[in-house]
Amino acid sequence: MPTALESAAVLNALENAGRPLQRYDIVMEVFWAAGYDRTTYRTVYDLKGGSVECSALIDTLRADGQLILLPSTQWRRILGDFNTTRVHKQRGHYWYATRDQHTRWTQSDRDRDNRIATIGARLKAAALPPLHVRNTTWTDGGSLVHDTHPDAQHCALELCTPDEDRVAEVTCNYSPTDTDSPTSALAGAKASAELFAHAPTDIAYLLSLLTTEGHT
Repeated sequence: MPTALESAAVLNALENAGRPLQRYDIVMEVFWAAGYDRTTYRTVYDLKGGSVECSALIDTLRADGQLILLPSTQWRRILGDFNTTRVHKQRGHYWYATRDQHTRWTQSDRDRDNRIATIGARLKAAALPPLHVRNTTWTDGGSLVHDTHPDAQHCALELCTPDEDRVAEVTCNYSPTDTDSPTSALAGAKASAELFAHAPTDIAYLLSLLTTEGHT
């Protein structure tokens, strides 16, 4: 058994794991940290009663408020999907974390929810209609041409509403004198314009998934 078993051994085991653990897995992490061989002592049943004191200490720490015990459903609401790999196949779905871990994780959860709410508010305030990209391409002489025309030099990719009102514009000069790769320059500009055009609906869709999955 680890000598002078103290609270720090249990708290450190959880901090080092970086995720919630079940009771018997905490016990094993404490013993392994104390130098017990992982291949010889694989589960609490290999400790021949040596886990009793550690298990009692876990109860004491929980009673003192230094450990937080929650069901896996609540941890998932806080952490999202967390690593539930475990040594023991214990019945039940309750997992421990330190008080400090719980404080950090719940604050992170609140920060995430606040940011999601802020994004949603910005999206709602903008009230953008569906957007599409309008391509206007011209030569150095000002003649309108198709963007694949050999004399095409300049391109305006406008983000427009269904009424053809322009909301924003991405421009691209793809003359060989402006870039070594006109094709890549045009492709990059088109990709940027499409990204901006679909961003409002894409963001709204992602926010709906987060709301459906209970993260907000």
